[in-house]
Amino acid sequence: MITNMKKVFLVIALVLMAFTAKAQLYVGGSIQFTGAGDGGAVFGVAPEVGYSFNPKMAVGTSLGLLFGSGGGALSIDPYFRYHFIEWGPARIFADAHFNFSTAFKGGGSSWGIGIRPGIAVDVDDHFSLVTHIMRIGYYGGGFVAGINSSLSGLFSLSPVVGVYYTF
Repeated sequence: MITNMKKVFLVIALVLMAFTAKAQLYVGGSIQFTGAGDGGAVFGVAPEVGYSFNPKMAVGTSLGLLFGSGGGALSIDPYFRYHFIEWGPARIFADAHFNFSTAFKGGGSSWGIGIRPGIAVDVDDHFSLVTHIMRIGYYGGGFVAGINSSLSGLFSLSPVVGVYYTF
């Protein structure tokens, strides 16, 4: 019985090593501050982690936190990313994503599903800059198509460039 278990664990370990041989883990995210105005100052942070299966496909998720004078919000945003075009250090991609957001004050929540095209620029072998150009999909009870770069979803403010580190 024990020798069979050893064989099973060895096969699982070999399969996992083969599966991850060309895969890469990346971490990063974005930070944003919007100064005081009619709506007051807002600070946001969106850490992100992802896993590239190959140079074209990846999966990941980000966790967005926004804080402002009117309260705060939390969102989680898992996605599947596909890179369409590579031109030198720049890559054009699209994220198919699902977003769930909830406000701290008042407890309101919303969800969305859609596509977010974006651009990634490799600074070197490990660092890259990433931004989303727009979003198209169903968000917060209606269809949305427009310019957007978010801190992970519905509670977005303005274009944000994230920094990623690939292991």
